[in-house]
Amino acid sequence: MKNKLIKKIGFCTGILLCSVSGISIMRHIAQKHEQNFNQTKVVIDRDTLSIQEFYNNLSYTEKGWVYTKTNGQKYNIDSLCNYQNKEEQKQRVLNKIKLKKQIDTIYVSLPQQEYKNKQKYIYKNGNADSLANMPAMGNYNYDKITIREFKAENPEIQKKLDIYNDKLNCTYDHEYQHFINTQKGLRQWNSYALKFIDCCMDEISVNIKQCLKQRKNYLQNGKDIQYITDRFKFYKEALETKQINPQSEEISQEEKKFIAHGVFDGWMKEKYNIYEKSENSRVKYFLRDAPYIAVQADHAKHQALMKKMFTIDGIDFWSEISEREKEILQRIPPEMTAEWAKLEQLKFSNMEYLERMECLKKTQGENAYNQTLNRNKIITRIISTFGKSR
Repeated sequence: MKNKLIKKIGFCTGILLCSVSGISIMRHIAQKHEQNFNQTKVVIDRDTLSIQEFYNNLSYTEKGWVYTKTNGQKYNIDSLCNYQNKEEQKQRVLNKIKLKKQIDTIYVSLPQQEYKNKQKYIYKNGNADSLANMPAMGNYNYDKITIREFKAENPEIQKKLDIYNDKLNCTYDHEYQHFINTQKGLRQWNSYALKFIDCCMDEISVNIKQCLKQRKNYLQNGKDIQYITDRFKFYKEALETKQINPQSEEISQEEKKFIAHGVFDGWMKEKYNIYEKSENSRVKYFLRDAPYIAVQADHAKHQALMKKMFTIDGIDFWSEISEREKEILQRIPPEMTAEWAKLEQLKFSNMEYLERMECLKKTQGENAYNQTLNRNKIITRIISTFGKSR
């Protein structure tokens, strides 16, 4: 059907070109479109060319629309007009990351007498200057996980700091889950609002993983309660009051639900306000290269990602808290939503030609896309024959 339509339009155009009365019509069409077709640019690979040049070298084949460079290299336009190809290419790069681990020793001491009222401890990272505040216990950044181990000047302080070290805090598992979520597609494009939910849920996901690791250590060390830190106070108190009483690493449906909602509640209450700005920064960073069409809401894609991110240690936690993501959406401040709207409008205004064609295909369908390409191919031929330069 598609080939027949293209041939039919081409045939009719040929007939029109041959008629005497058609010549004036052709000149009018050429005059109407010539300036735009010569000034509007198309970017293919690293080449920038006019629409006129683009359509002069565009043809329809069994494999779809193909652009042929002067050196004979061919590009499938249907493929170039598909942001998912670019997104998949970026994900393939992420999936090839070789993760590195770094351990920083943070030395902790009491301040000098004159500073005792101003700060409780002094933190020092190796030979670096003293830190103003206690650093984060860990960090994941692209291809590296950094773990902080706190070493105090005396046993009394060390005992207070042990809960921040990896042995009890399970920092590495927390940060490693960030890496796993990246591998599963956290950086995939979506709307600003859904990507913000993705990023917040990433934090909740890694906290669930961390809680599971502390639970495992608790069981493997004779149910020693010190292995459950106050980071998961809800779980610690439930153990102490016998509200839950795990006997093995296998988690019951009831305990799974308890952990999922407990971690979600705790993060929303204690961490959301702290993380709101940084998560917004992550969203803007992840979507900085996304074309306009890629920042339209794709709920199915979001749900698929959440299912992957919340399948932790083979357990599906998403089924327990999927309905609660609306609580994150409700807390997004209006100024953030307004900022996202401006960024989306900017992407719309800055769309390149092939992005506009992709948007046409996505919003109006395959037929509209093919008809537009064929119409423009015909106009190019008319300009070449009847344009001012002819």
